[in-house]
Amino acid sequence: MKDGSGRVTVAGWYDDVETLGDAERHAIAEAPQYDSELKTQLGLAEVEGEGKSLLELINSPSLNINGMSSGDVGALARNIIPTTATAVLDLRLVKGNDYQRQVERLRDHIRKQGFYIVEREPTPEERLKHPLIAKVIHRSGGYNAERTRMDLPISLAVVAAVQSTSADRIVKLPTSGGSLPLSIITENLKTVTITVPIANYDNNQHAENENIRLQNLWEGIETYAALMTMSN
Repeated sequence: MKDGSGRVTVAGWYDDVETLGDAERHAIAEAPQYDSELKTQLGLAEVEGEGKSLLELINSPSLNINGMSSGDVGALARNIIPTTATAVLDLRLVKGNDYQRQVERLRDHIRKQGFYIVEREPTPEERLKHPLIAKVIHRSGGYNAERTRMDLPISLAVVAAVQSTSADRIVKLPTSGGSLPLSIITENLKTVTITVPIANYDNNQHAENENIRLQNLWEGIETYAALMTMSN
């Protein structure tokens, strides 16, 4: 599903991406570039991305394997050939993508590789008829990505409020690598959303020993107070 550089080969995967504006491109260029530091910390000699920085790549849809399972290893290893292999795929989207359309594109790609797709256990008749079978289950609860223009008056007001609490230049990013149901808010309340994170980058989010540094907490209190009292 990817080429040698890490670009997704699923047809149409990048077709719907909403291009960044001048303000967004300027923000990425102005933000600290920490790719080399991250590679050192993670022990990576090379990464995917056609030479683009992480901040650039975050603004493109990705397709990742979050987990794989097949057979046994280590002390449980046995001299058998496993009959199944399971993988959990993560479809991280960006502004412009429709999550249901992306899932269908993925299904079409699997079919083009010669697989017969089912959403349940294949029947004995199907196993005898089709040499390649893929059980593809789309988990419920997906949603689209959201991105608010950085040149809007409210965006500029938020930036000014946050900057008022710090002597250092703040980092502005048009897109974050995380997943939040912001599009549900914008679609139903007909408004825009802006996130202001305060956690340290090494907070082990969603993993063991998730944490926040005390200084981030104290500074975050000042930041949120500025946001709640700002005028626009």
